[in-house]
Amino acid sequence: MGNITCKICNEVFAEDSNLHRHLKAHKIRIEDYYVTHFPRKDLFDDAPIKFKNKEQYFSTDFNGRLNLKKWIKEKPEEEVKSYIKDLLIRRKEKKGIKYSPCQVELRSLITPPIKVYNKFFKNYYNLCSELGLINKFDNFNKIEVDESQDFTSCKIFVDSREQRPLVFSRASEMVGLKFGDYTFSNPASTGNCYIERKSVNDLIGTLSGGYERFIREIERAKANGAYLVILVEESFNNCMGFNFLPHVYQKGVKPTPEFVFHNVREILQNYLDVQFLFVDGRKEASRVVEKIFTCGLAYKKIDLQFAYDEKRL
Repeated sequence: MGNITCKICNEVFAEDSNLHRHLKAHKIRIEDYYVTHFPRKDLFDDAPIKFKNKEQYFSTDFNGRLNLKKWIKEKPEEEVKSYIKDLLIRRKEKKGIKYSPCQVELRSLITPPIKVYNKFFKNYYNLCSELGLINKFDNFNKIEVDESQDFTSCKIFVDSREQRPLVFSRASEMVGLKFGDYTFSNPASTGNCYIERKSVNDLIGTLSGGYERFIREIERAKANGAYLVILVEESFNNCMGFNFLPHVYQKGVKPTPEFVFHNVREILQNYLDVQFLFVDGRKEASRVVEKIFTCGLAYKKIDLQFAYDEKRL
C-alpha cells in the first residue's frame, strides 16, 4: 500500500522513485517540487536549504559547515549540546552506524569535528559510548617514536609498482607488495601496517569506478591480518572541494565529493582495521609514513586524522 502522496494532485505512490517519475506529468523538477511544498530554512541565516537530493534536503539544517560553526558560536551552550548530540543519535538511527564516527567522517558531513564535541562534552568517546556506539580509538596526547624499540636497521619497503615513490630520511627498498604501497621491514614492530598512498585524482578514481576493486584489496589486507592506512597527499579541504580544483576536476568527470566521501564513510564503518588520512602534500606524506611506522602500535588506537588536524602527528 503506497503512502507517498503527491502534493499537487494527491495521487499516492509506493516509492519516491514513482513519485519522481510522476512529477514529469506536472512539468515540475524534483528540486522545485520539494522546495515549494516542503520549504526548509538554514538554522543560522534563515536562507532556504539548497536541494541536492531528497535525503540531503531533509537531513540538513545548514547550507554548509561554516553556517553550523557560526550557529554554534552564537547559541547557548545547552542548545548547542542538545543539537550536536542529536546529530550523532540521528546518524546512528538512520544510517545504522556501529562505530563512533571518526574525524574524517565528521568533517565530511555538516557535523562538528571531534574538537568541538570535546569542548562541549569534555570527552567525545564517552559521549559516543553513552549513545551505544563502539569506540575504535582512545584519547591521546601525541604520537611519539616508540623508544622501547630499535628501528635503526629497519627499512621502508616500497611497492615496485609505485610510479612516484615518496622520499624518506631512512633507507627504503623496492619490493613487490600484495597490497598497499609502503610497509616496514619489521612487521612485528608495526602490527603489520601497510600504507596505501593516493593523490586526490587516485582517490576520486578509486572511490568511484575502482571501488569494487579497492574493496577486494582491503579484503586481501584483512585476510592477511594487516592494518591499512589510506594516505592521501592532499589536504582534506581540497579533497572535499575537488570539483573546484581546475587541475583535478575536469568537465565530464561524474563523481562528486559527496559521492566519493559517502564511499569513504562506508569503508570506515565496515572495516575496523582501516583509516583514511589526508595531509598537506608529498613532503608531509613522507614524514607521516615514517612517524606511523616508528610509533609502535599506538596508531591503531589513535584517530590519525584528528591527530594530524591537532598537530599531534
